[in-house]
Amino acid sequence: MIGAAGVRETLQLRREELLKRADRARDDAAHRREAVSPDFSEQAAERQNDDVLRGIESAARSELAQIDAALARLERGEYGVCTRCGNDIEAARLTAIPYADRCQSCAGH
Repeated sequence: MIGAAGVRETLQLRREELLKRADRARDDAAHRREAVSPDFSEQAAERQNDDVLRGIESAARSELAQIDAALARLERGEYGVCTRCGNDIEAARLTAIPYADRCQSCAGH
């Protein structure tokens, strides 16, 4: 498993990427870069796209919260410890989901 500095860097890079994605989705849904079409059928399609963009923003913000929590656990020296049972989180799980807060067993409950 990578060390604390590597984990921090991985989490911070992903955090920056998600912030950009969330901000871009929010701006696009608010039509800050382009005006809403005057055509009614186009407006309907844009509203559907806006719903998708809001979903993208919401998912990014949710993952950001998980990353922030992982960074806080890292600072407290609790990173890699299951918040439910207190056992170590499997290295493969942390590699796949670096912000995981539960071991494989507890994540399934």
